[in-house]
Amino acid sequence: MARLLALVALLFPSLSGAEPLSLTQAYNLALHYDARYLSAEADTRIAREEVAKARSGFLPNIKSSTSRGRNQTDHTTIYGEEPTIWYNTLSYTLSVRQPLFNLPAIASYKQSKAVKAKSESLFQGEHSSLIVRTVEFFCDVLYSEENLAFTDAQLKALQEQLEQSKKRYANGFGTITEINEAQASYDLAVAEHASAIGGLESRRRELEQITGLYADDLCRLDPKRLMLSEPDPRNVESWIEMAREQSGKIKAARQEVEIARKEVDKNKTSRYPQLDLWGGRSYSVSENNYTIGSTYNTWSVSLQMSVPIYTGGYTSASIRQATARRQKAGEELHLEERDTLTSVRKYYNAQINSIVQVRAYEQAVKSGEIALEGTRKGFMAGFRTNTEVLDATRKLFESRRTLAKARYEYLLNRLKLRDAAGVLGEEDIEAINLFFVPTAGA
Repeated sequence: MARLLALVALLFPSLSGAEPLSLTQAYNLALHYDARYLSAEADTRIAREEVAKARSGFLPNIKSSTSRGRNQTDHTTIYGEEPTIWYNTLSYTLSVRQPLFNLPAIASYKQSKAVKAKSESLFQGEHSSLIVRTVEFFCDVLYSEENLAFTDAQLKALQEQLEQSKKRYANGFGTITEINEAQASYDLAVAEHASAIGGLESRRRELEQITGLYADDLCRLDPKRLMLSEPDPRNVESWIEMAREQSGKIKAARQEVEIARKEVDKNKTSRYPQLDLWGGRSYSVSENNYTIGSTYNTWSVSLQMSVPIYTGGYTSASIRQATARRQKAGEELHLEERDTLTSVRKYYNAQINSIVQVRAYEQAVKSGEIALEGTRKGFMAGFRTNTEVLDATRKLFESRRTLAKARYEYLLNRLKLRDAAGVLGEEDIEAINLFFVPTAGA
């Protein structure tokens, strides 16, 4: 926790003051805190080392060993027991093995490069996912705050309506039924208000989970700055083509097919001979009780070839198993392509539809405000009933709540489309951040 606080103070000194947390600041915090993203980053570093490990199969393997000891030998012959012999032993060995022909090592090296490429593609997707999750949690907090404000305003409006109903009844113009209806609506609003408070706290904790910071104040979405733009290019087939080429999930699935293919090659080539160049030097003094007092200094160079003849069916089974895995990887690639292309179409249409929804709900709010004002005047004049006022109040606040949700859904659909197409980047979150301001309506 101390490390995180130091990071926050270093990157965002303004957070220690009164300025609210911006979207880009939340994203930068998530880059250094979100466990899911950091885990994917570590997986990428792990996969990169697989290439270095596989490359070692082409390089010399050098070993050295040494030993020193004190020995005792008791020697008995037919002539009797000879004196006990005490002697020291000493040995040094240095050997070098250089692979000359090793087809499985070549297949393993190519496979390791595919493993690295797969991990990097998955990390690309995880980076895009972090952007989407950050914006989604950020917007969830803001929507929960707006929902709480709406329920609070609705609560006050219904309380005022309840008081007016009681006054009308006291003056002989209303009925007890009107009071009961107003009381029931007010009680329901109290329950919704309590639920909104709990929902806001839950959303703030979700944002804290990926940023490490519990933020009481966030920059607000300014409807005047929000630009409702349709997908560019305005052609779903163009987005599908982008997804086929750039989607991190599709690229990772393709690399998985390549990994499985190299696994088949590796098992097939294990039937071929392997040729190594071996060289070494050994030096020993009194290595055993037959060479007491003798010193040996030996240099040797040799070509060593190993040829697998029979492995009990292990190699054939491994080939069949690897072939089945290659087929499985191919089917999973097809599944990933279909899922991704479905997501592209889904979010392409969702972005367009959300624009229509936002504009429609904006008009609905304006109409609802006019309708509520007219209904209230009619109620005071005796031309409208209390039920009509309560219904108009509920419709207006529900329209405001739905409008706020539609605006956030537009932003998320815009990001999710680019995420599905594999073209989402930090510049997108910077562009969306322009729609948010420190105070509402600034």
